[in-house]
Amino acid sequence: MDHTVEVPPIQPEQEWANAWTHGFSAVLWCVVGAWLVRSSAGEPGLAIACGVYAASVVTTFACSTLSHVFLEQPWLDRFRACDQAAIYLMIIGTYTPIAYAYSPAGWRIPLLTAMWVAALAGFFNKAVRMHRLHSISVVSYLLLGWLPAIPLIRNVPVELAYAMFIGGVLYSLGTIFLMNDRRAPYLHAVWHLMVLSASLVHAIGIAWYVVEPIQNSAL
Repeated sequence: MDHTVEVPPIQPEQEWANAWTHGFSAVLWCVVGAWLVRSSAGEPGLAIACGVYAASVVTTFACSTLSHVFLEQPWLDRFRACDQAAIYLMIIGTYTPIAYAYSPAGWRIPLLTAMWVAALAGFFNKAVRMHRLHSISVVSYLLLGWLPAIPLIRNVPVELAYAMFIGGVLYSLGTIFLMNDRRAPYLHAVWHLMVLSASLVHAIGIAWYVVEPIQNSAL
């Protein structure tokens, strides 16, 4: 007896929902990122860290949008590779201003270097080598998302830890929709909205408990 489950094809309206959700996210994050950089302008190092953070998030949302707009080869695989690769940058980009502000004494440069080496290795593997392009590297995303918290958790304010935890949970729960997005319509768009929600929770935490304290101490 054949137990094969037929996977329904993705309809054009679903792809447009996927494109619009992250297209909107990219535009919104241009505003959020500009505000974070401007708010941290009094501390050049933090402003650079926030700029890297914002650029990584905007890049990820933009690549995701393009991967759902250009559906013909070879553009589909190229943008899909960039989309999957940029997630590594977004994960570590989010940690960058936090590591800048709250790394243990003497560990700022080594920690930032280690995080970015890991992110760039993942990026290269997906964007250049196009390794396992038609599968999602959820395990590596989750590991990269949670492991850098270990050396930082004792130093960050508890409120920031809560914000990062809530955002991390939203990302992690969102992967359930990502892994099952062919089982029902619009689950991939739900994943996109979970990613946007998590990114905004992280942005609020960074604005309130990274940017604001450093700016106040500089006054």
